[in-house]
Amino acid sequence: MSTLSYNDLYRLFKTLDQNGDGLISPHELQWLLDTMKVSSGIDELECLTEKSSLSFPEFLEFYDTITKQEKEGENESENDLFKAFEVFDKNRDGFISDEELEEALSRLGLWDETGHMDVKSMIKAYDDNCDGFLDFQEFKKMMA
Repeated sequence: MSTLSYNDLYRLFKTLDQNGDGLISPHELQWLLDTMKVSSGIDELECLTEKSSLSFPEFLEFYDTITKQEKEGENESENDLFKAFEVFDKNRDGFISDEELEEALSRLGLWDETGHMDVKSMIKAYDDNCDGFLDFQEFKKMMA
């Protein structure tokens, strides 16, 4: 989710405030989530907002909380991905070689010597700078 400007959030608030009372009810917020194909019950929304309706400043605070949680989740995912990268980067030089990839896949029980998997081809498919190794950014792309 990209962060929205104050003006964008105000326009969104006005759109959500379908009855024009200056407050967004969980039912009006539900309309937005339904539009986005996000399943959430009215009770759950009331629990999340901790109110029966939200004024614009409260809506801004709610939005900040949601985007902050999303960013924290992204950071946690990035940390988990880096830990996975370290499993492959045996010599800790910041790059995964074809030997390291094959060894890690073997340790994880994912390598079949009789198969047609070629680690050099796997690396080449994601090796943007063509150095024969995967750095962390290339590894992230491979894991996406």
